[in-house]
Amino acid sequence: MANQLFNNFPELQYTLPNEKVVTIKDFFRKATVEQDAVNSVVDYTYYELLDGERPDVVAAKLYGDSDLHWTLFLVNDWSNYYEWHMDQETLSNYLTEKYPGVWLSAANSTDIVDATTYDKSNDPWVITATSKFHFGEQVTNGTFTGNVIKIEPQHKRICVEGGTWLKNQVVTTNRIEDSHLYYDGVQKSFTITNVQNALDGTAYYKDSNGTKKTYSDTGFDPVNYEKVEYDENEKKRNIKIIKPEYIKGVVSEFERIMMG
Repeated sequence: MANQLFNNFPELQYTLPNEKVVTIKDFFRKATVEQDAVNSVVDYTYYELLDGERPDVVAAKLYGDSDLHWTLFLVNDWSNYYEWHMDQETLSNYLTEKYPGVWLSAANSTDIVDATTYDKSNDPWVITATSKFHFGEQVTNGTFTGNVIKIEPQHKRICVEGGTWLKNQVVTTNRIEDSHLYYDGVQKSFTITNVQNALDGTAYYKDSNGTKKTYSDTGFDPVNYEKVEYDENEKKRNIKIIKPEYIKGVVSEFERIMMG
């Protein structure tokens, strides 16, 4: 898929430390063009993406030219293709990579940290003591081991990648391997009260008015990471576009300013 966007950027001469001169594109011109050029001549509307529609397909459908897909990124202020709406398969693969491991929940936040101070008027939690569990360290249930990749005392849990974990097992720090970083003479542990895939973990709590809190409270229901990611992806389905009848004028003005 040709990328005509970059062809419209002026070129600069840049001298490397070894004195070699190279030619590069002046990408910094983009910001001023977005505000001063395109917005002055464009008339926008919105388009609802079908599941799996690529930028070049949309540009061909709207403008009869797939190379004009760069205009979609320009008017929506996107910098890369990862900001485009993902189809369900792509989203699923993305979330699998983004949310590895499992959440191991404890009965109390003090099972995760030594002490906490929490003021509900100043959300979220303020941790005032050292953690019992540390990012990157190895933990074990006596049979399997895994590495701590996230710690969330406000949700009374740690996220562990690797190993096999079950409710009611005891998860224990492995200070022997990590003694050069974390050794304090005491082996820390807690009994697992719940095991969840990382994607199924609670991201925040929300009431019927849409108010969010990081802690559980009366009238607030948990919202997991999968729901958060799905909703964010759906927001990208409706994109801003240049009305087809104005596309030629906008592209001409864009090219004039970029090359001027």
